[in-house]
Amino acid sequence: MPPVILRSLLALWHVVGILLVAVLVVEFGVDGWRRLSRYLRYRRPTPPDRTAAADAYGGADWSAAYFDEFRRGVRVEWKPYVEWWQRPFCGAQLRIDERGLRPTPGEREATPEAVRVLCFGGSTMMGMGARDDHTIAAILARRLGERGHRVVVTNYGQLGHNSTQETITLQQLLKAAERIDVAVFYDGVNEMACAEQTGRADAVFDQARRRQEFNLLYSERRRDLMLAALMATVPRTLRRLRQLTGLPLSGPVAMPPVDLTQIDLGRLARDVIAVYRCNLRLARALANAYGFTPIFFWQPAIASKAPKTADEERWAREHIRDPASRARLHSAIIAERRRCRELDAAGDAIDLSALFDRWTGPVYIDLYHLSEAGNAAVAEAMLPAVAAAVAAAERRRQQE
Repeated sequence: MPPVILRSLLALWHVVGILLVAVLVVEFGVDGWRRLSRYLRYRRPTPPDRTAAADAYGGADWSAAYFDEFRRGVRVEWKPYVEWWQRPFCGAQLRIDERGLRPTPGEREATPEAVRVLCFGGSTMMGMGARDDHTIAAILARRLGERGHRVVVTNYGQLGHNSTQETITLQQLLKAAERIDVAVFYDGVNEMACAEQTGRADAVFDQARRRQEFNLLYSERRRDLMLAALMATVPRTLRRLRQLTGLPLSGPVAMPPVDLTQIDLGRLARDVIAVYRCNLRLARALANAYGFTPIFFWQPAIASKAPKTADEERWAREHIRDPASRARLHSAIIAERRRCRELDAAGDAIDLSALFDRWTGPVYIDLYHLSEAGNAAVAEAMLPAVAAAVAAAERRRQQE
Protein backbone atom coordinates (compact mmCIF):
# COMPACT_ATOMS: atom_id res chain seq x y z
CA MET A 1 0.00 0.00 0.00
CA PRO A 2 1.44 3.41 -0.95
CA PRO A 3 2.69 5.50 2.00
CA VAL A 4 0.34 8.41 1.13
CA ILE A 5 -2.76 6.21 1.34
CA LEU A 6 -1.46 4.59 4.52
CA ARG A 7 -0.93 8.00 6.15
CA SER A 8 -4.40 9.13 5.04
CA LEU A 9 -6.01 6.02 6.52
CA LEU A 10 -4.05 6.48 9.73
CA ALA A 11 -5.14 10.14 9.99
CA LEU A 12 -8.76 9.14 9.30
CA TRP A 13 -8.54 6.48 12.00
CA HIS A 14 -7.24 9.09 14.48
CA VAL A 15 -10.11 11.46 13.61
CA VAL A 16 -12.68 8.69 13.98
CA GLY A 17 -11.08 7.61 17.25
CA ILE A 18 -11.14 11.15 18.63
CA LEU A 19 -14.77 11.56 17.61
CA LEU A 20 -15.65 8.22 19.22
CA VAL A 21 -13.90 9.18 22.46
CA ALA A 22 -15.73 12.54 22.41
CA VAL A 23 -19.09 10.83 21.94
CA LEU A 24 -18.35 8.38 24.76
CA VAL A 25 -17.31 11.19 27.08
CA VAL A 26 -20.38 13.28 26.22
CA GLU A 27 -22.86 10.40 26.47
CA PHE A 28 -21.44 8.26 29.25
CA GLY A 29 -18.71 10.25 30.97
CA VAL A 30 -21.16 12.90 32.16
CA ASP A 31 -23.51 10.28 33.62
CA GLY A 32 -20.60 8.41 35.15
CA TRP A 33 -19.27 11.55 36.80
CA ARG A 34 -22.71 12.39 38.12
CA ARG A 35 -23.14 8.90 39.57
CA LEU A 36 -19.72 9.09 41.23
CA SER A 37 -20.51 12.56 42.61
CA ARG A 38 -23.83 11.35 44.00
CA TYR A 39 -22.20 8.32 45.58
CA LEU A 40 -19.57 10.49 47.25
CA ARG A 41 -22.26 12.88 48.48
CA TYR A 42 -25.13 10.53 49.33
CA ARG A 43 -23.36 7.13 49.50
CA ARG A 44 -25.67 5.98 46.69
CA PRO A 45 -25.64 6.36 42.85
CA THR A 46 -28.88 8.37 42.82
CA PRO A 47 -29.91 11.33 44.99
CA PRO A 48 -32.72 10.83 47.51
CA ASP A 49 -36.12 11.55 46.02
CA ARG A 50 -37.01 15.15 46.85
CA THR A 51 -40.66 14.21 47.14
CA ALA A 52 -39.75 11.96 50.07
CA ALA A 53 -38.56 15.02 51.97
CA ALA A 54 -41.70 17.09 51.30
CA ASP A 55 -42.79 19.11 54.30
CA ALA A 56 -46.20 17.39 54.13
CA TYR A 57 -44.50 14.19 55.37
CA GLY A 58 -43.37 15.92 58.53
CA GLY A 59 -40.03 14.08 58.56
CA ALA A 60 -41.58 10.58 58.37
CA ASP A 61 -38.94 7.86 58.64
CA TRP A 62 -40.47 5.65 55.90
CA SER A 63 -40.89 8.09 52.98
CA ALA A 64 -37.32 7.88 51.60
CA ALA A 65 -37.39 4.08 51.45
CA TYR A 66 -40.90 4.22 50.00
CA PHE A 67 -39.92 6.40 47.04
CA ASP A 68 -36.69 4.47 46.46
CA GLU A 69 -38.86 1.40 46.06
CA PHE A 70 -41.54 3.18 44.03
CA ARG A 71 -39.11 4.65 41.49
CA ARG A 72 -37.24 1.37 41.20
CA GLY A 73 -40.10 -1.13 41.02
CA VAL A 74 -43.43 0.41 39.97
CA ARG A 75 -43.90 0.02 36.21
CA VAL A 76 -46.72 -0.12 33.67
CA GLU A 77 -47.26 -2.28 30.61
CA TRP A 78 -49.48 -1.99 27.55
CA LYS A 79 -53.13 -2.91 27.93
CA PRO A 80 -55.84 -2.86 25.25
CA TYR A 81 -58.15 0.17 25.09
CA VAL A 82 -56.73 1.97 28.16
CA GLU A 83 -53.12 2.23 26.88
CA TRP A 84 -51.31 1.01 30.02
CA TRP A 85 -51.80 -0.85 33.30
CA GLN A 86 -49.65 -1.35 36.39
CA ARG A 87 -47.44 -4.41 36.66
CA PRO A 88 -47.53 -6.58 39.78
CA PHE A 89 -44.96 -5.59 42.37
CA CYS A 90 -44.32 -6.72 45.92
CA GLY A 91 -42.03 -4.59 48.03
CA ALA A 92 -41.48 -3.78 51.65
CA GLN A 93 -43.24 -0.41 51.38
CA LEU A 94 -46.04 -1.02 48.88
CA ARG A 95 -47.69 -3.81 46.92
CA ILE A 96 -49.41 -4.12 43.55
CA ASP A 97 -51.14 -7.47 43.27
CA GLU A 98 -51.46 -9.87 40.34
CA ARG A 99 -54.34 -7.78 38.94
CA GLY A 100 -52.19 -4.65 38.84
CA LEU A 101 -54.12 -3.13 41.79
CA ARG A 102 -53.18 -1.76 45.21
CA PRO A 103 -54.71 -3.94 47.97
CA THR A 104 -57.36 -2.71 50.41
CA PRO A 105 -58.19 -3.99 53.92
CA GLY A 106 -60.46 -7.02 54.01
CA GLU A 107 -60.82 -7.36 50.24
CA ARG A 108 -59.59 -10.95 50.11
CA GLU A 109 -61.65 -12.07 53.13
CA ALA A 110 -64.97 -10.50 52.05
CA THR A 111 -68.03 -12.73 51.71
CA PRO A 112 -70.27 -12.74 48.60
CA GLU A 113 -72.91 -10.80 50.53
CA ALA A 114 -70.62 -7.78 50.98
CA VAL A 115 -71.42 -4.65 49.00
CA ARG A 116 -68.91 -4.19 46.18
CA VAL A 117 -67.38 -0.70 45.96
CA LEU A 118 -65.01 -0.05 43.06
CA CYS A 119 -62.80 3.05 43.18
CA PHE A 120 -61.54 4.54 39.91
CA GLY A 121 -58.96 7.26 39.39
CA GLY A 122 -55.37 8.02 38.52
CA SER A 123 -52.27 7.88 40.68
CA THR A 124 -54.01 9.92 43.37
CA MET A 125 -56.56 7.13 43.85
CA MET A 126 -53.91 4.47 43.30
CA GLY A 127 -52.11 6.05 46.24
CA MET A 128 -48.76 7.30 44.99
CA GLY A 129 -46.89 8.55 48.05
CA ALA A 130 -48.99 6.56 50.52
CA ARG A 131 -48.52 3.15 52.09
CA ASP A 132 -51.01 0.37 51.36
CA ASP A 133 -53.27 1.07 54.33
CA HIS A 134 -53.33 4.82 53.70
CA THR A 135 -54.65 5.10 50.16
CA ILE A 136 -58.06 6.76 49.76
CA ALA A 137 -59.66 3.41 48.88
CA ALA A 138 -58.09 1.67 51.89
CA ILE A 139 -59.27 4.41 54.25
CA LEU A 140 -62.78 4.27 52.78
CA ALA A 141 -62.87 0.50 53.33
CA ARG A 142 -61.82 0.91 56.95
CA ARG A 143 -64.22 3.78 57.69
CA LEU A 144 -67.18 2.02 56.07
CA GLY A 145 -66.43 -1.06 58.17
CA GLU A 146 -66.32 1.07 61.31
CA ARG A 147 -69.82 2.27 60.43
CA GLY A 148 -71.03 -1.30 60.39
CA HIS A 149 -71.22 -1.79 56.63
CA ARG A 150 -70.17 -5.10 55.11
CA VAL A 151 -68.22 -3.91 52.10
CA VAL A 152 -65.39 -4.94 49.85
CA VAL A 153 -63.55 -1.97 48.34
CA THR A 154 -61.36 -2.50 45.27
CA ASN A 155 -58.85 0.15 44.21
CA TYR A 156 -58.81 0.42 40.40
CA GLY A 157 -56.68 3.57 40.50
CA GLN A 158 -54.02 3.48 37.77
CA LEU A 159 -51.01 5.72 37.25
CA GLY A 160 -51.89 8.50 34.83
CA HIS A 161 -55.44 7.41 34.00
CA ASN A 162 -58.11 10.05 33.42
CA SER A 163 -61.90 9.87 33.36
CA THR A 164 -62.03 8.63 29.76
CA GLN A 165 -59.73 5.70 30.52
CA GLU A 166 -61.68 4.96 33.69
CA THR A 167 -64.97 4.87 31.77
CA ILE A 168 -63.42 2.34 29.38
CA THR A 169 -62.11 0.32 32.33
CA LEU A 170 -65.62 0.29 33.79
CA GLN A 171 -67.01 -0.95 30.48
CA GLN A 172 -64.44 -3.73 30.29
CA LEU A 173 -65.19 -4.84 33.85
CA LEU A 174 -68.92 -5.00 33.13
CA LYS A 175 -68.25 -7.04 29.99
CA ALA A 176 -66.27 -9.45 32.18
CA ALA A 177 -69.32 -9.78 34.51
CA GLU A 178 -67.67 -7.96 37.42
CA ARG A 179 -70.25 -7.32 40.14
CA ILE A 180 -70.50 -3.65 41.07
CA ASP A 181 -72.78 -2.06 43.63
CA VAL A 182 -71.11 1.35 43.95
CA ALA A 183 -68.57 2.96 41.59
CA VAL A 184 -66.52 5.84 43.00
CA PHE A 185 -64.68 8.11 40.53
CA TYR A 186 -61.99 10.56 41.67
CA ASP A 187 -60.81 12.87 38.87
CA GLY A 188 -59.69 16.33 37.89
CA VAL A 189 -55.92 16.50 38.20
CA ASN A 190 -55.14 14.26 35.22
CA GLU A 191 -57.73 16.04 33.11
CA MET A 192 -55.85 19.26 33.81
CA ALA A 193 -52.39 17.73 33.38
CA CYS A 194 -53.21 16.09 30.04
CA ALA A 195 -54.66 19.35 28.73
CA GLU A 196 -51.51 21.15 29.85
CA GLN A 197 -49.25 18.62 28.14
CA THR A 198 -51.15 18.36 24.85
CA GLY A 199 -52.98 21.67 24.55
CA ARG A 200 -56.35 19.99 24.09
CA ALA A 201 -59.02 18.15 26.05
CA ASP A 202 -59.56 14.39 26.12
CA ALA A 203 -55.92 13.44 25.62
CA VAL A 204 -53.73 10.95 27.46
CA PHE A 205 -50.27 11.35 28.94
CA ASP A 206 -47.33 11.12 26.50
CA GLN A 207 -49.71 10.97 23.55
CA ALA A 208 -47.08 12.31 21.14
CA ARG A 209 -44.66 9.58 22.21
CA ARG A 210 -47.30 6.90 21.68
CA ARG A 211 -47.80 8.20 18.14
CA GLN A 212 -44.06 8.09 17.49
CA GLU A 213 -43.86 4.50 18.76
CA PHE A 214 -46.81 3.23 16.72
CA ASN A 215 -45.86 0.17 14.58
CA LEU A 216 -42.17 0.90 15.16
CA LEU A 217 -41.36 -2.83 14.84
CA TYR A 218 -42.99 -3.11 11.40
CA SER A 219 -40.70 -3.46 8.38
CA GLU A 220 -41.87 -0.20 6.80
CA ARG A 221 -40.63 1.65 9.89
CA ARG A 222 -37.27 -0.10 10.13
CA ARG A 223 -35.43 3.15 9.39
CA ASP A 224 -37.34 4.89 12.17
CA LEU A 225 -36.53 2.04 14.54
CA MET A 226 -32.81 2.33 13.80
CA LEU A 227 -32.97 6.09 14.24
CA ALA A 228 -34.85 5.70 17.53
CA ALA A 229 -32.19 3.25 18.77
CA LEU A 230 -29.44 5.68 17.79
CA MET A 231 -31.19 8.58 19.48
CA ALA A 232 -31.69 6.53 22.64
CA THR A 233 -27.99 5.58 22.66
CA VAL A 234 -26.45 9.00 21.97
CA PRO A 235 -29.18 11.58 22.65
CA ARG A 236 -26.82 14.34 23.83
CA THR A 237 -24.60 14.09 20.75
CA LEU A 238 -27.52 14.17 18.30
CA ARG A 239 -29.15 17.04 20.17
CA ARG A 240 -25.95 19.07 19.91
CA LEU A 241 -25.56 18.23 16.22
CA ARG A 242 -29.09 19.45 15.58
CA GLN A 243 -28.32 22.67 17.45
CA LEU A 244 -25.06 23.25 15.55
CA THR A 245 -26.29 22.35 12.06
CA GLY A 246 -29.95 23.33 12.28
CA LEU A 247 -30.85 20.15 10.40
CA PRO A 248 -34.17 18.48 11.33
CA LEU A 249 -34.23 14.78 12.10
CA SER A 250 -37.07 12.76 10.62
CA GLY A 251 -38.58 9.77 12.38
CA PRO A 252 -39.58 9.27 16.02
CA VAL A 253 -38.16 12.49 17.43
CA ALA A 254 -39.51 14.33 20.45
CA MET A 255 -42.30 16.82 19.81
CA PRO A 256 -41.74 20.40 20.96
CA PRO A 257 -43.58 21.25 24.18
CA VAL A 258 -46.96 22.91 23.91
CA ASP A 259 -46.81 26.69 24.27
CA LEU A 260 -49.72 27.53 26.55
CA THR A 261 -49.38 31.24 25.79
CA GLN A 262 -50.60 30.51 22.25
CA ILE A 263 -53.74 28.69 23.43
CA ASP A 264 -57.12 30.07 24.43
CA LEU A 265 -57.03 28.77 28.01
CA GLY A 266 -60.66 29.66 28.70
CA ARG A 267 -61.85 27.63 25.73
CA LEU A 268 -59.57 24.74 26.65
CA ALA A 269 -60.97 24.78 30.21
CA ARG A 270 -64.53 24.62 28.84
CA ASP A 271 -63.57 21.72 26.57
CA VAL A 272 -62.01 19.81 29.49
CA ILE A 273 -65.16 20.10 31.58
CA ALA A 274 -67.36 19.24 28.57
CA VAL A 275 -65.42 15.99 28.09
CA TYR A 276 -65.69 15.27 31.80
CA ARG A 277 -69.47 15.79 31.68
CA CYS A 278 -69.73 13.38 28.73
CA ASN A 279 -67.83 10.71 30.63
CA LEU A 280 -70.19 11.12 33.58
CA ARG A 281 -73.18 10.63 31.27
CA LEU A 282 -71.64 7.47 29.85
CA ALA A 283 -70.92 6.06 33.31
CA ARG A 284 -74.48 6.87 34.40
CA ALA A 285 -75.89 5.10 31.35
CA LEU A 286 -73.88 2.01 32.23
CA ALA A 287 -75.05 2.30 35.84
CA ASN A 288 -78.69 2.40 34.77
CA ALA A 289 -78.24 -0.62 32.52
CA TYR A 290 -76.31 -2.71 35.04
CA GLY A 291 -77.89 -1.57 38.30
CA PHE A 292 -75.13 0.11 40.31
CA THR A 293 -74.69 3.57 41.83
CA PRO A 294 -71.98 5.90 40.49
CA ILE A 295 -70.51 8.80 42.51
CA PHE A 296 -68.16 11.32 40.92
CA PHE A 297 -65.71 13.42 42.95
CA TRP A 298 -63.71 16.31 41.48
CA GLN A 299 -60.46 16.35 43.41
CA PRO A 300 -58.58 19.25 45.04
CA ALA A 301 -55.59 20.76 43.27
CA ILE A 302 -52.61 22.77 44.40
CA ALA A 303 -53.49 25.66 42.05
CA SER A 304 -56.34 26.87 44.28
CA LYS A 305 -54.63 26.32 47.65
CA ALA A 306 -53.76 29.51 49.48
CA PRO A 307 -51.54 29.98 51.29
CA LYS A 308 -49.04 27.43 49.98
CA THR A 309 -46.07 26.23 52.00
CA ALA A 310 -42.53 26.70 50.66
CA ASP A 311 -42.47 23.17 49.26
CA GLU A 312 -45.90 23.59 47.67
CA GLU A 313 -44.77 26.81 46.01
CA ARG A 314 -41.83 24.91 44.60
CA TRP A 315 -44.00 22.04 43.29
CA ALA A 316 -46.21 24.58 41.50
CA ARG A 317 -43.18 26.05 39.66
CA GLU A 318 -41.41 22.84 38.64
CA HIS A 319 -41.22 20.79 35.43
CA ILE A 320 -42.52 23.49 33.08
CA ARG A 321 -40.98 26.52 31.41
CA ASP A 322 -44.04 28.69 32.04
CA PRO A 323 -45.50 27.95 35.48
CA ALA A 324 -47.69 31.06 35.31
CA SER A 325 -49.55 29.74 32.24
CA ARG A 326 -49.97 26.36 33.89
CA ALA A 327 -51.42 28.02 36.99
CA ARG A 328 -53.83 30.03 34.82
CA LEU A 329 -54.95 26.90 32.95
CA HIS A 330 -55.48 24.86 36.11
CA SER A 331 -57.32 27.73 37.77
CA ALA A 332 -59.51 28.20 34.70
CA ILE A 333 -60.47 24.51 34.68
CA ILE A 334 -61.23 24.52 38.41
CA ALA A 335 -63.35 27.66 38.00
CA GLU A 336 -65.21 26.11 35.06
CA ARG A 337 -65.96 23.02 37.13
CA ARG A 338 -67.21 25.12 40.05
CA ARG A 339 -69.65 27.14 37.92
CA CYS A 340 -70.94 24.21 35.84
CA ARG A 341 -74.68 24.12 36.58
CA GLU A 342 -75.17 20.64 35.15
CA LEU A 343 -72.65 19.18 37.57
CA ASP A 344 -73.82 21.26 40.52
CA ALA A 345 -77.40 20.11 39.99
CA ALA A 346 -76.42 16.44 39.89
CA GLY A 347 -76.51 14.82 43.30
CA ASP A 348 -73.92 12.23 42.27
CA ALA A 349 -71.25 14.79 41.23
CA ILE A 350 -69.47 16.25 44.24
CA ASP A 351 -66.88 19.02 44.03
CA LEU A 352 -63.99 18.60 46.49
CA SER A 353 -61.77 21.15 44.72
CA ALA A 354 -61.93 23.60 47.64
CA LEU A 355 -61.16 21.01 50.33
CA PHE A 356 -57.62 22.30 51.00
CA ASP A 357 -57.93 25.85 49.70
CA ARG A 358 -57.64 27.37 53.18
CA TRP A 359 -55.38 24.81 54.83
CA THR A 360 -52.38 26.64 56.24
CA GLY A 361 -50.28 23.51 56.73
CA PRO A 362 -48.67 21.34 54.05
CA VAL A 363 -50.78 18.66 52.35
CA TYR A 364 -49.30 18.20 48.85
CA ILE A 365 -46.18 16.07 48.45
CA ASP A 366 -45.73 17.23 44.83
CA LEU A 367 -47.78 19.06 42.22
CA TYR A 368 -50.58 16.47 42.24
CA HIS A 369 -50.37 14.00 45.13
CA LEU A 370 -51.42 14.28 48.76
CA SER A 371 -49.84 13.15 51.99
CA GLU A 372 -51.45 10.31 53.92
CA ALA A 373 -53.17 12.93 56.09
CA GLY A 374 -54.51 14.52 52.91
CA ASN A 375 -55.82 11.15 51.70
CA ALA A 376 -57.58 10.69 55.04
CA ALA A 377 -59.25 14.11 54.70
CA VAL A 378 -60.42 13.27 51.17
CA ALA A 379 -61.78 9.89 52.26
CA GLU A 380 -63.62 11.55 55.14
CA ALA A 381 -65.15 14.08 52.74
CA MET A 382 -66.24 11.24 50.46
CA LEU A 383 -67.62 9.11 53.27
CA PRO A 384 -71.17 10.53 53.65
CA ALA A 385 -72.04 10.07 49.96
CA VAL A 386 -70.35 6.68 49.67
CA ALA A 387 -71.90 5.41 52.91
CA ALA A 388 -75.36 6.49 51.72
CA ALA A 389 -74.85 4.62 48.42
CA VAL A 390 -73.64 1.52 50.30
CA ALA A 391 -76.67 1.65 52.62
CA ALA A 392 -78.99 1.86 49.60
CA ALA A 393 -77.22 -1.13 48.03
CA GLU A 394 -77.67 -3.08 51.27
CA ARG A 395 -81.40 -2.33 51.23
CA ARG A 396 -81.65 -3.46 47.61
CA ARG A 397 -79.82 -6.65 48.50
CA GLN A 398 -82.31 -7.37 51.30
CA GLN A 399 -85.26 -6.88 48.96
CA GLU A 400 -83.95 -9.32 46.36
